[in-house]
Amino acid sequence: ALRGKPELTRVLLLLPGTLWMLVTVGTALVSIVVFSFWTSGFTGLRPEYTLANYQSLLRPGSSFWGITIWTLQVVALLLIGVIVLSYPVSYALWRVIKSPYWKSALLLLFIVPFWTSYLTRTITWLPMFGREGVVNQVLMATRLTQEPVEFLLYSNFSMMVALWFLFIVFMVGPIYFSMQRIDEDIMSAAAVYGANPWKTFFQVVFPLTLPGLTAGSLFVVVLGFAEFFTERAIGGAQSPMLAGTIQRQIDVFQFAGAAAIAVVLILITLVLVGIMLRFFDIRRI
Repeated sequence: ALRGKPELTRVLLLLPGTLWMLVTVGTALVSIVVFSFWTSGFTGLRPEYTLANYQSLLRPGSSFWGITIWTLQVVALLLIGVIVLSYPVSYALWRVIKSPYWKSALLLLFIVPFWTSYLTRTITWLPMFGREGVVNQVLMATRLTQEPVEFLLYSNFSMMVALWFLFIVFMVGPIYFSMQRIDEDIMSAAAVYGANPWKTFFQVVFPLTLPGLTAGSLFVVVLGFAEFFTERAIGGAQSPMLAGTIQRQIDVFQFAGAAAIAVVLILITLVLVGIMLRFFDIRRI
């Protein structure tokens, strides 16, 4: 019945997944938007529509603006750090390691930790960075410090280090698979025409891995804006981000205020993702 009707076939194939997303994700998003106009009460939400949540949030001098700027800074540093760390790792897997067995084994080592809970992977940094942690023990054993270093835990520094290593897998995989698609003849041609390794990387490898970089960046940015646990567990909850602020609002039963922040956070994320896709065609990923 569908023979010779490719458009109808495509629609029918996409219909189940689309309906499922509309029912699950769509219902949740619509509910958050509606709740952001309700009023918070001691026992929960009251369906009394008001703009007070947004007025309080967006008024000049509100702490929301400082938190938003800090969140943008963290996501930007997270993205830059992950990119800087991921390219050498991906390049080593692609060019330095010749054995397919070891390529697969090392790539699997990156993926295996992500089979565990995100909370578990975050908490494992506590014994690494704590006053009696592994890093401080090594520093004192080698006489590099006389007493435990305090900034290794419950600081913005420790939060960023943890985030870099927690998110690196989302960038290594896409970049590595993009590198694998580069034709070996292109690399040989660059060498024949006298390009040194650095010039080859920046003028040949980097442009050809932009699809993987874009895919990894989308993961890092979207998940980075949703980050709330690492800044609390590793950063000491000293500099809350937007997602952490939502959690704090829920802790004090301000559900309507939390919903309003969530709506703004979703809009910020969509705008940034839209800007990223504006400069790169997602169909090339």
